[in-house]
Amino acid sequence: MDSRKVEAVADWPTPKSIKEVQRFLGFTNLYRKFIKNFSSVAAPLSALTKGGNARFLWGKEAETAFQGLKQRILSAPILTLPTVDEHFVVEVDASEVGVGAVLSQRGEDKKLHPCAFFSHRLTPAERNYDVGDRELLAVKMALEEWRHWLEGASQPFQVLTDHKNLEFIQQAKRLNSRQARWSLFFNRFQFILTYRPGSKNLKPDALSRVYAPAVREDTDMPVLPTAKIVAPISWQVTEPGPIGGPANRLFVPKAARSQVLLWGHSSRLTCHPGVGRTLEFIQRKFWWPTIKEDVDTFVKACPVCCQGKSSHLRPQGLLHPLSIP
Repeated sequence: MDSRKVEAVADWPTPKSIKEVQRFLGFTNLYRKFIKNFSSVAAPLSALTKGGNARFLWGKEAETAFQGLKQRILSAPILTLPTVDEHFVVEVDASEVGVGAVLSQRGEDKKLHPCAFFSHRLTPAERNYDVGDRELLAVKMALEEWRHWLEGASQPFQVLTDHKNLEFIQQAKRLNSRQARWSLFFNRFQFILTYRPGSKNLKPDALSRVYAPAVREDTDMPVLPTAKIVAPISWQVTEPGPIGGPANRLFVPKAARSQVLLWGHSSRLTCHPGVGRTLEFIQRKFWWPTIKEDVDTFVKACPVCCQGKSSHLRPQGLLHPLSIP
């Protein structure tokens, strides 16, 4: 970020007209990707620009938003560059006026560091959504914003939300038309949706805050966070792995193996490779005792592969009538 422009922000005078508010918002908008919840913070200032010919009134809310944006720009850090080979974590949140999201990855210190921030000010129609749809909208907009990183991720990424009802949306017998449309979009991604209580889903104001999900010591820590990897909505499992397994790979319980095999062989990222390549791809991150046998059986029984592979049988000859005895 240009230090001269940052210094200019510190001395920016209080706007006296709509034009001056528009000029300030136009400048700060250039740095919105560095500012958490930019749309929500700037909402009082944006409302002043939509007054038309009405009298310009600078109130307490506008002053708070003005000073808040200045402070956030002065303290905005340089974001961590994302690496496509590392595990992504997307944290989402929604309020009555906007939605926000944080894209993070673990650094060398094994803690989450922000790669990018996203915020969106809800339209009047979006404000009429119920709480569940607003939270789901936050997930959808975050995936749209970072699709170039997440859609081709080498491994399933994790989405953290503080709305527990989203965990059960896959089990719902009926979806409204909006949720049905969004579910088609979610199927393009391989991610794990995990509930985290609001007390543990705190979003710091400073972008340099380290994001580390808390784990309770009195509960079993899941070896594999989810039992369903390919589907957009999933649930948690806590089955422990056998003693002596590889330390650098996740143990997959029986209930989740079919989904891991489907992801490793039939996803858009792999496109139906052979037994060897499928096994090598899955073994990068996952392990279970019968992984080789299961991969061999799954690939040989794949309907797409069976229909597409060439036949090695000898060509059939012409039919000849049999002589009548």
